[in-house]
Amino acid sequence: MDFADTLGTIANRIEGCAAVMILGIDGIPIERHVQHMDASLDVEMIATEFTTLVRRSMRTAADTELGELREMLLATDAMTFLLRPITSEYFLLLALNPGGNVGRARFELRKAQLAMEIEFAM
Repeated sequence: MDFADTLGTIANRIEGCAAVMILGIDGIPIERHVQHMDASLDVEMIATEFTTLVRRSMRTAADTELGELREMLLATDAMTFLLRPITSEYFLLLALNPGGNVGRARFELRKAQLAMEIEFAM
């Protein structure tokens, strides 16, 4: 199964999923699957902005000796975003529409992260 299929499978398992992406820490999208996302929202711009937030959060966790960043959740009026690092260079970003299933999203991202860790390590 390739990354596009994997992301599509994840999105279909999560009620309210708007988009799921694999991003490099440099902000470059590796793969993405978008469904049910408000057309007025620019998923590429959102992803780029979150990359900056992830880099800063990873650095803050390390600088304060809290360990590595495992997961991040940001809830806004329009959407809820979950981020999970795959490696230190790549991470998963999932966007949920209001009312989306956050618990299921966390579970599916964790499963995907574990599976992708192996592929990205090669």
